[in-house]
Amino acid sequence: MRRRMILHPAFEGALAGLLRALKTDVPGQLIFVIGLSGAGKSEIRYAAMPEFAGDPRTWRKGEIPAIAVRATPSDRSNFSSKEFASRLYLEILEPSLAWLNERDMVEDADRGHIHAEERLTDPFWRNLRSHYTEHQLRASFERMAVARHLRGIFVEEAASITYTQSRKHPGDHMVNYMCLAEEIAATLVLFGVPRMAALWEGNAEIRRRSRFVFVDRYRLQEKEDRISFGRLAVSLASGYRFSRADLLQKNLALAYAASAGVCGELKGYLLRADDLRAGEGLEAINKRHLEEAIYSTKELDTLHRDAEAFDALRASAAVSSLIGH
Repeated sequence: MRRRMILHPAFEGALAGLLRALKTDVPGQLIFVIGLSGAGKSEIRYAAMPEFAGDPRTWRKGEIPAIAVRATPSDRSNFSSKEFASRLYLEILEPSLAWLNERDMVEDADRGHIHAEERLTDPFWRNLRSHYTEHQLRASFERMAVARHLRGIFVEEAASITYTQSRKHPGDHMVNYMCLAEEIAATLVLFGVPRMAALWEGNAEIRRRSRFVFVDRYRLQEKEDRISFGRLAVSLASGYRFSRADLLQKNLALAYAASAGVCGELKGYLLRADDLRAGEGLEAINKRHLEEAIYSTKELDTLHRDAEAFDALRASAAVSSLIGH
């Protein structure tokens, strides 16, 4: 299914930053890509992987330059390092190369992850996971990663690694994976929401080895952001019919309140407004639909608190980079 991608400054800036960081040839390098939910982290991962891996026609026989995995909670809502090891082994043994497809020909950037979930239910993988220890899974992955010349591991939903048992600190997992990346001479790229900061905060060794890429949001108080947000809103609105051609432009404050300047949240807001329109059997979205499509007060508070936390993390990281390096 053809899907039209809408490019905008926040997306393009983060993608360019990630590609610059990936050009640094440092075995065991860590790259954290931080953004709010809906900021476009999966799309950035999808766009970066082919650039990093290069033309498949130049790969050596059996080579897999990059893999993508999810770090999802699986042990009573906690992160399971054994489950993660099994996902790494799955991807190096039976790699999904869905990310090589042109993005506008793929319906969902996460198709590869969905396919991985399906494969993990196969009897072979269920049996392997039940009989192999975590150490065996990791050792098998390491051997295969070296044999297949793996250079990059792209981990989505990395904030899930912070959901640990009470006696386990998230940074302990991060040290473990930093050592793994160094042992196989690969770059580890972790995508996640601001909660992911627990993986490096308080650990100077991890912080020194890390690069940080922020998938920014738009802020109405900043002139350039206001212009870019307005253009993004117009682009996203082109797929809908409004009671007035300039209705959304006239109500950008509503759109911003509903989205905190995040692309994915803006998409969801417009979809909710259109659902209200369709439910009433009308042909066009009107102002009332825009007003009623906004989240509840509680949900809005959560959204904007998350946005403030992201801004604080982004600011502190920038100051830290200037002072500490």
